Amino acid sequence: MQSVTARVRYLKGEWKGRGERPRIGSRESRRANTEFHEVEIRDARPRSAEGDLDLDGSGFVLAAHRSQVRDFRDRREVARVYRREWEERLLEMSGADSLLFLPHLIRTETPRDFNDAYARYVHCDFSDTMADEMGPRLLAERAGICPAAAARHTFVWYNVWQPIEREVQQHPLTLIDATTLARDDVVEYVYSASAVEGVASMPVRDPGHRFYFFPRMQTDEAIVFKQLDPRPGRAYCCPHTSFDDPTAPEDALGRRSIELRAVAVFPPEA
Repeated sequence: MQSVTARVRYLKGEWKGRGERPRIGSRESRRANTEFHEVEIRDARPRSAEGDLDLDGSGFVLAAHRSQVRDFRDRREVARVYRREWEERLLEMSGADSLLFLPHLIRTETPRDFNDAYARYVHCDFSDTMADEMGPRLLAERAGICPAAAARHTFVWYNVWQPIEREVQQHPLTLIDATTLARDDVVEYVYSASAVEGVASMPVRDPGHRFYFFPRMQTDEAIVFKQLDPRPGRAYCCPHTSFDDPTAPEDALGRRSIELRAVAVFPPEA
């Protein structure tokens, strides 16, 4: 497989440069603020095999990982086992001093609500505004240091995305290669999840964006990618979304996956 052609939802271009943020928290608000674009989505496996993907360049990599979690629906087991499995690997991959984990998310073909469903628009889970506040607050709370000391650290936000229970036959994850993304293409928006609101980010369309995916991912494979990195000269973020794969069989099973979010903490510069 070289590539497929599919439609993805981008933030409407009219939001770029506006002084207000769009709000998305339902199917109706998603439709009102996004628009479909047909894009080419390339098979990333050849680039991965050639060692042509890295977290600071393309912003995403494929990693082999066979988890010891027996029941991914058991939140306590995931918090205890899955986080431990990834902690050392993410520290090594990022070069960070420590990690702060956020609650994980399970997605299936039968979501509880809009926010548990497969992502249906190109986005990042975080934004500069959210990260500037959340990183220092989390570190201060969990490390027991004062907020001023915590704020001197650098925070980089990562996501681990892995199929569970069966291979991905439909609705795979696609990501924009960060080397093809201009930072000013990324716009902040307000999302609503149940009674919680936050500020995440989405790109507007640029024909130069290059999308990639890993066809028919297995349960012992995971994608590790950047959600947000404020450091200059490195991948800033990897906007991502699910998409309808036109090559999938008509009777394809729904995708089931876990998303583990982690904040890598780097010490203040001397």
